[in-house]
Amino acid sequence: MPDLTARQTQLLDALRAHRGVVTTGRVHEANRLLGAPKRTTARRDIAALYRAGLLIQGGATDARFYLLTRKAKS
Repeated sequence: MPDLTARQTQLLDALRAHRGVVTTGRVHEANRLLGAPKRTTARRDIAALYRAGLLIQGGATDARFYLLTRKAKS
């Protein structure tokens, strides 16, 4: 994976396993299990996955969500 930390790679694996919509809350919950309890970390991880082309963005600014891209699913 392009420039992802070990935790972000684990997070991506968890998102692949559970499919569906990716939200800050969902990533925050997964990150707590990976030892990163802050919402800021969840937002940073989402941004990194988005920049790497592994997530596509949807929803309004105040109701943002993401979906895994085909690249991320493989």
